Amino acid sequence: MSSANAWLLDVGDGRQVAIGQRELIQIMDAQDSFEVPLAPAYMREVIFWQKRAVPVMQLPVRLGGKACTGNILALVAFHDAVSNTAGLGAIHLAAPPVRVLVDDKQASTLDEPGWGDMAISCFEQQGQSIPVLDLSRLFAAIH
Repeated sequence: MSSANAWLLDVGDGRQVAIGQRELIQIMDAQDSFEVPLAPAYMREVIFWQKRAVPVMQLPVRLGGKACTGNILALVAFHDAVSNTAGLGAIHLAAPPVRVLVDDKQASTLDEPGWGDMAISCFEQQGQSIPVLDLSRLFAAIH
């Protein structure tokens, strides 16, 4: 049986997601973000990190829910399949990330609609289905 470490992210509005252990780069203060007029409601903010503009995602808003009101951002890195480069993004969090160990026995189906183009898999943690984010698709320029 296979197992892996992951980060469990509380993105607000009663939702939790997971990302790979090495995808979380840094935890930041959301007060350092800037609003971008006319951007989609779920990605209306940017932060600046090491001279790069980084988009900030409100996952609950993307799924039709209420925005996360926490002051924590998770800076994440991924392989951007569109440009074939390293990409950066940030996700609003309601609470600090929690490291979890996930194994094959926890694999489950994703029962909530809307995650199809954002999640690569799903696992069950304490009776809740947790989508594992595909950060490349989540932050890709085509979205």
